[in-house]
Amino acid sequence: MRTIIHIYQSLMSALYKLKLLLIPILISYVNSQSLIDNKISYVHKLRDFIRSENFKKLKEKFGDVHAIDIIYKKSLVLCNYDIENALLVCGFATLDHRKIEFKLPIIGLKIPLILTSESKEGFKKRIANLPSKIFSDTLDDKDKLQHFFFSAYITYKNMGRKTADKIGLLIEEGEKIGLNLVRDERDIIANRLGQNFGLSLHKNPFTLPSRFFKK
Repeated sequence: MRTIIHIYQSLMSALYKLKLLLIPILISYVNSQSLIDNKISYVHKLRDFIRSENFKKLKEKFGDVHAIDIIYKKSLVLCNYDIENALLVCGFATLDHRKIEFKLPIIGLKIPLILTSESKEGFKKRIANLPSKIFSDTLDDKDKLQHFFFSAYITYKNMGRKTADKIGLLIEEGEKIGLNLVRDERDIIANRLGQNFGLSLHKNPFTLPSRFFKK
């Protein structure tokens, strides 16, 4: 009986931590069904744009850092220049995982968290088009975009970096909350650059991401 109780308590603790992790990112999705539908539509449209040949040519012409500006500007247009929504949409549109797994402690049950409804081909094409040379000319950092934009969103929404920093560090300690993620110091750098971007947008709403990725 004690074992069952212990398993139940562990399960409840794990679910609570997962809720804590996801709520700040998804908070704006619970306002109304109309807003949910709009934001999902914006994410799909921005993903379509990222995988397009037009975007690929723009990235090749202006470089990866300025291609991040292009993604953000496109999101602003889609979101009717609502900065908060544009940052959130950019975060989801630049996700580079199809799914992540949440492992429940004690019992070891793995729960897949599906992050995109894209086809395999569509997913691969979008990921291939994401800007990758953002910190270095030799390293592929396309997975840092999601960290940057989600941190910027949380910081902008909360008008401060404290919550974004806590969530960023929590994600980097993924194994402690059951996620199959590995700590990456470059993710933490991207998180904090995103925080700087989010704060800067309150002072100057015309600020662009490239300002924070200058080599």
